[in-house]
Amino acid sequence: MNIVFIFGAAFLLSVCLTPLIQRMALAYGYVVSPTQDRWHQSPTPVFGGVGIYVASVLPLLVILPFNDLMPWAILGGASMMFVLGLLDDFLHIKPYSKLIGQIIATSFVIYHHVAFEIPALPIVGLALTFLWIVGITNAFNLLDNMDGLSSGTAAIVALCLAIAGIMTGNVLVTLIAASLCGGALGFLIFNFYPAKIFMGDSGSLFLGFTLAALAIPGRGDFTTNIFFAVLIPVLVLAVPIFDTTFVALLRFLNGRAISQGGRDHTSHRLVAFGLSERTTVLLFYGMSLVCGMVALLGLKYSMMYPSILAILIVIILCYFGVFLSGIVAYGQKAEDLVKSTRGFQLSLFLMHKRRLGEIIIDCLLICLSFACAFVIRFDGLPTVYFPTIVQALPLLIPLKLAIFFYFGLYRGLSRYVGMQDLLNILKAVTLSSLVSVVVIAMVFRFEGYPRSIFVIDWMLLLLVVSGVRLLIKFLEEYLSTLAEPTGKRLLIVGAGDAGEMALRELRTNIGSGYTPVGFIDDDSRKWGRSIHGVKILGSREQLGVFVKEYNVQEILIALSPVDPAVLEDVVRDCRATGLLVQIRPTSMHWLEPAMAR
Repeated sequence: MNIVFIFGAAFLLSVCLTPLIQRMALAYGYVVSPTQDRWHQSPTPVFGGVGIYVASVLPLLVILPFNDLMPWAILGGASMMFVLGLLDDFLHIKPYSKLIGQIIATSFVIYHHVAFEIPALPIVGLALTFLWIVGITNAFNLLDNMDGLSSGTAAIVALCLAIAGIMTGNVLVTLIAASLCGGALGFLIFNFYPAKIFMGDSGSLFLGFTLAALAIPGRGDFTTNIFFAVLIPVLVLAVPIFDTTFVALLRFLNGRAISQGGRDHTSHRLVAFGLSERTTVLLFYGMSLVCGMVALLGLKYSMMYPSILAILIVIILCYFGVFLSGIVAYGQKAEDLVKSTRGFQLSLFLMHKRRLGEIIIDCLLICLSFACAFVIRFDGLPTVYFPTIVQALPLLIPLKLAIFFYFGLYRGLSRYVGMQDLLNILKAVTLSSLVSVVVIAMVFRFEGYPRSIFVIDWMLLLLVVSGVRLLIKFLEEYLSTLAEPTGKRLLIVGAGDAGEMALRELRTNIGSGYTPVGFIDDDSRKWGRSIHGVKILGSREQLGVFVKEYNVQEILIALSPVDPAVLEDVVRDCRATGLLVQIRPTSMHWLEPAMAR
C-alpha cells in the first residue's frame, strides 16, 4: 500500500509542479534557444528538474524510517547532485568542477556503506562503486539529448528497480524507486516530444545519481561474485551505458572532446538514418524494457542463463553501435564532406572502424560459444573448469580469427550478406573447430576438455557468427521500415521478383529520394496482398486512377525478363500518365536505367 501511495503522490506532485515551473521559467526568461549542438527547434523553458526532485523527495521525507541510514545517504548524495546541476543550469560551471562534485557525493554514499561489497577484493569493490556512480550520473546527463529520452528511460529503470526491490524483499529500495518512477513519469507528460519543458542538469544529474546508487543495494544477493554483482545494474541501465560508451568512443576516434556537445548520440544517428524523433525515443524505451526484463529474470531464476542472454545483448548492442557509427551525425559540415572529393576517404575510415568492430565482436563470440559449450555440457559452469577455459582461449581466439580472415569474413559488406557469405562462414567455423581440436590435443592432450565440448562449440559458433552477420542487415532493413517517408512518391509496376528486389534496394538506401506507395501487377491473384508492407493495388488498367489517388510522382517499371512487345505496351501505358518513367534493368541485363517521358 505504501508503494502505491508513494508512487501516486510523486506522480501527482510532478504533474502539478511542472506546469508552474514552466510558467515561471518563461516569465523570468529561463529558456534554451536552438543552437547547432541542441536538438530542439524552438525556445524551451528549463528547470524541469526542480519539479522532478521535489516530487520524488517530498513523499520520501514523510514515509522513510529514520533509523536506517542507507536511504538517507542516497537522498543526501542525490540532493548534492541536484544542487550541483542547478548551479550548472544557472552558471554553466566547468566539466571538471562537476566531476569533483560527483566524486564528493559518491564518497558520501560510500561512507554510509552504499557500495559494491566484494569480500575477496574490497579495493576493487570501492573503485567499481566510484566508476559506477560517476559513470551512470554522466550517462544520464549525456542521454538528455532528445525530448523524453532521459526522463522516460529513468522511469523505466526506476520501475525495474522497484520490482527488483519487491522480489528481493528490499522495501526501502522499492519505496525510493517507486517515488522516482512517479516523479519522472509525471514530468514525462510535459517532456515527451514535442517537449514543453526541459529538465536541465539539475534533473539529469539527480536522476542518474539516484538510480546508480539505488541499483547497488537493489541488485540482489550476488555480492560474492564480481560478475553477478554488477550484472543486474548493468542490464537495468544498459541504454544510458550504451549511449555514453558509444559517444565517448566515437568522439575519441574522431578527435573531439568527450565533454563537447553535439548531435552525435545514438538517438541522433537514428534520426539521421530516417526515423522520426518520436519513433527513436520509443525504440530506446523498448530496449530499456527488454534489458530490464532480462535482469528481473535473473533475480527470479538462476543467473546463469540470463547471464548468457545478457552477453548476447551486449554483443547485439556492439553490432548496433558498429551500424550506427557509419551514419554521419556531426552536422552539415560533415555531410558536405561526404559529398565532396574527400568523401571516399571518410567512407573508407568508417569502413575500417566497422571491420575493427566486427573483429572485436567475433572475439567475444568465440569466448562466449566456448564458455557456453561447457555450460550446456554440464548444465552450469563448474568452477573447476574456469582455468580450463582461460588457458584455452589465448590459443583459440587468434587461431579462429586467422581462419575467419582467410575465408574473407571481413572483406564483404554486412548489409549484402548472401548465401555465398553464409557458406564461407560454415567453412571457416568448421575448419577452425577442427584445427582447434588438433591444437588442444597437441598442447593439453585433452586433459580437462571433454570431446563433446568441441562439437557443441562448433554448433554454437556457427549459429552466433552467422547470426550477427545477418543482424546488421536486419537492422538496416527493419529501421528503414520505421523511417519517415520522404522523397518522391513512387509507384512500382511489377509485383514479382524484380519488383521485390527494387523495393528492398529503395528501403535499404535511405538517400534514394523515393517513397514506394504501391505495386501494380496484372496478376489478379496478387491484388490486395503486400510486399514488405507495400500493397499491391491492382492492374495496369487502373493505373491512372491509382496515380491520382496516391499522388504518385514517378513510376518505376520492374519486371523480370519479358517479351519486348509486352515491355513496350507497359512503357506506353505508363507514359500516358504524363509522369517520369524509369525502367529498372532486368535480372539478365544490369545496365543503366532507361529514362523516358
